Amino acid sequence: MHSLQDLDEVATNLQTSVGPAVFGPLASRVLLRTGVSLRKPRPDQVADPVAVAKVIAALADMGYRI
Repeated sequence: MHSLQDLDEVATNLQTSVGPAVFGPLASRVLLRTGVSLRKPRPDQVADPVAVAKVIAALADMGYRI
């Protein structure tokens, strides 16, 4: 299991690891794959463990481990 608890933590860690230039397009790919926005997540998804797990899995499928 991962230690990230919400989408804000996922977004912060991802942006720190890839930089802002890569974060934007990558966040768009995550949104298209999962329906979850890393830029402006819906309030009901921010701390939803299923949404967090979907995003982390999608990132891992694309080669990004956070």
